[in-house]
Amino acid sequence: MENNMQCLRCNGKMEYLKEYRFDSQDNNRGLLSALFDVEEHLVFDIYVCPNCRHTEFFYNGSLTRFDR
Repeated sequence: MENNMQCLRCNGKMEYLKEYRFDSQDNNRGLLSALFDVEEHLVFDIYVCPNCRHTEFFYNGSLTRFDR
């Protein structure tokens, strides 16, 4: 997969750094989610410019899982 993204600051080529998962802390969970302790993870791809170190987060979707 080719990356053609350019940095918004210096116009250099952005490089993929890693995937980042953020745990959503939703206080308005439904009854079933509260009983079964369902967690939602928001997934982002992180890209960085090697020239000026500008960083961009791109939303990639969400994952839902049960905590034991």
